[in-house]
Formats: sequence, C-alpha cells, structure tokens
Amino acid sequence: MAKRWFKLDNAAKLYPAVSTARWSSSFRVSSVLTEDVDPERLQKALNRVMNRFPSLKVRMRAGLFWYYLEEIREPLAVRPDSGHPCMPFHFRQDNGYLLRVFYYGKRISAEFFHSLTDGSGGMTFLKTLTVEYLRLGGKRVAFDNGALDVRIPPSAQETEDAFLRMPLPRVRISRKESKAYHFPATPEMPHTLHIIAASMPCAQVAQKAKALGVSVTEYLVSVLLAAAYADQRQRSPRRQLPLRVSVPVNMRAFYASSTMRNFSTFVNPGIDPRLGDYTFEEIAREVHAYMRYQVNPKLLCATIATNVADEKNLLIRLVPLVVKNWVIGSIFRQAGDKLVTTTLSNLGKCAVPTGAEKLVRRFEFHLGSPSSPMCNCASATTNEELRLIFSSNIRETTLQREALRLLVEQGIPVSVESNLED
Repeated sequence: MAKRWFKLDNAAKLYPAVSTARWSSSFRVSSVLTEDVDPERLQKALNRVMNRFPSLKVRMRAGLFWYYLEEIREPLAVRPDSGHPCMPFHFRQDNGYLLRVFYYGKRISAEFFHSLTDGSGGMTFLKTLTVEYLRLGGKRVAFDNGALDVRIPPSAQETEDAFLRMPLPRVRISRKESKAYHFPATPEMPHTLHIIAASMPCAQVAQKAKALGVSVTEYLVSVLLAAAYADQRQRSPRRQLPLRVSVPVNMRAFYASSTMRNFSTFVNPGIDPRLGDYTFEEIAREVHAYMRYQVNPKLLCATIATNVADEKNLLIRLVPLVVKNWVIGSIFRQAGDKLVTTTLSNLGKCAVPTGAEKLVRRFEFHLGSPSSPMCNCASATTNEELRLIFSSNIRETTLQREALRLLVEQGIPVSVESNLED
C-alpha cells in the first residue's frame, strides 16, 4: 500500500528552507507528574498515540518544487532526556521523525520541528500521550480538556491545512519593518540552549494586568519591552532603536478548526524610544492598543493572504526547490530575528484532563534556540501557576534578570530554576 503524504501548510514551508546542521526551528512541551515516569509504559502509550496523529508520524521529503511530508511506518522510540533541549532535527536520523519524546524523573517531554505543528497542536499531543500513559497505569483519566481519545480515528479536519479554508481578502499587507534593538550578546557554543524557568501565581499576574487594563499576554509583553527599554537607555542613550516582541497568534481562536498542523501567525507589538520617554504604564497602553487593533481576523487574514498569494504564484511554483531554498534563506538571513527584540509565545491556561488533577503537577512550554544570538520566552499556566521559560543561546542573562526584577518589583513572587552551570 502506498504511503500517505501531506503538503506542507503555509506556515510550515519556511522552516526546512532555513534549517541548517546547527539550527532548526523547534519547541518543547512537557508534563510534570507526581510520580516517576515508567519508560516501558511510556513507550506503549506512545505506540498507541502515534496512530491517532497521522500528521505527526511523518518524515520530510524534498520534491522538485516543494518539500512534502511522507508517512513513517516504523515506530518512534522514547529516550531518556539528557544534554541540552531542542537540538537541531536532521531529516535522515531517527527514521526521519521530526518529533522526539523524552522522559526524565517525573517529566514527559515532546519536541517538535515547527513544520509539523504549532504550540497548540503540540500541547494536544502531549496531553493525549499523558492521559494514555496514566490510563495504562490503571488511572481513571478522561480524554478531555484538550486530550484526544485514542480509541476514535482521526478526522479529516485534524490533518487539513486550515489556512486554505480562510476567507483571505485580495488586499495585501506588508510585514516590512525596521531593525529592532537586540541585547548585546556573546554567542554560546553550537547546540547549547540555556533555560531559565520562572514560576509565579497566575492570579497575581492577572490582577496586575487587570489594574492596567490589559491581558496577561499584554502584561508580559510590556514587562519584556520595559526590560529592553531600560537596557538600551543605559547602553546606547544616543542611538535608540525600536523595541518589538513577536507574539504568535492562534488562528483557532477566530476560525474553528481541529487541525493538528500549523494554524497560527504573529504580530509584533512594540515601542519606539525615539519618540520620547516611556513609563511602564505607557508601554502597557501602547501594547494594548496595538494588540487590540492588529489581533482581529480581518487584518490577520490580510497578512496571511500575502504569504498564500506568493505560494500560489505560478512563477514561484515553477521555480525548482533548490532555487527557492536559496532565495528564502537569503531573505531570512537579512531579516529573520533582526526585526524583533525577543519573542513571547503564551499558550495560556492548560487545563488538566479530568481525573489527572492529582497526577499532573503542571504543563510546560518553551521555545528552542533562536536563529540569532538572543533570548526568547514562552509561557503556560497550569493549576494557577504561570510558568515563564526563557530560552537563550547566549551567555548573557540581561533580559531574564531585568524582566524578573520588574515582576518582583511589582509585587509578584517569583521562584526560579535553571540549567545554567554557574
């Protein structure tokens, strides 16, 4: 029987073209349990769960004009977690899987190459795997709150490219922006990813955000911008650059879709210090106004329409893949992370499946290594604990230190863990 295959969705086409032996866009989601993980039971659970997610059980293949995803029939093996997280994916290793599953102590982790799915899809997979693992251990846990029932075959909508169903307008909106401020950085050795994880009460963060009239995401973005604003004023008072935070937007919030593939875009709220001085309250107001204007379905569709139009252009479609890779890679190297100061990806509240409330301590989410020397952030909330995780490939910890200092100054208690050795 012929192997099943999928076209890459619109958001996924960038990543294989810009991946190198040293870097590939990836992210990790984890569930922290109350008991140590049994590797044999986890492997059995994974074997059952993979068949429920056909769009993840694939390898990358290069065609004449585009990359595509081809079904893998060999099983994916769980492995002990060691070394630095989110190492680059190599398309010819691990039977071609673009997904890894790890265990360490009480933690189950899954890492994804971004061409497969986004953070929302990754968390759905992790919740499903965690529930099946607990059920195999005799626990009465439901497939709900984001976990899919492994006994039910996947629907066609779960593997669709949801971008193709969007009502895209004819108007095109340019994403062209100027260079943004970056913290001075000393690059680490390749394949090094420093993690600093900060835990704080979600209720207190939400209270601070409400007092400012902003959402939790907007509040966290404001904290990051304020940290960068203070650093730039100290280091370079005469040469001010714009400050921006890239914020992924889950399009499922606007267009109902159960797709397990990528279905997100991004916006870049920020401030321009060349316009004058900013207080924290002013930064929060700027972020709120920008997000309220930009995060609406019409404008988001217009920005996505530009990418889809390029994809459908006959001339571009007929250009050989090797040429496409060179062009995309050149554009990415010239712009890429240079347009933003950092990234904040917030999954929001991650509800624990029914019956697992006393078995799962929390869910975690963090981004892989940036393509440039810098620090990025991700967050998720479980059981009223907001977990903010910084990922960086540089030696300096200026952003992390200043952002956490600001949170503490505003009365939010923060506890910190890290994989840093000094």
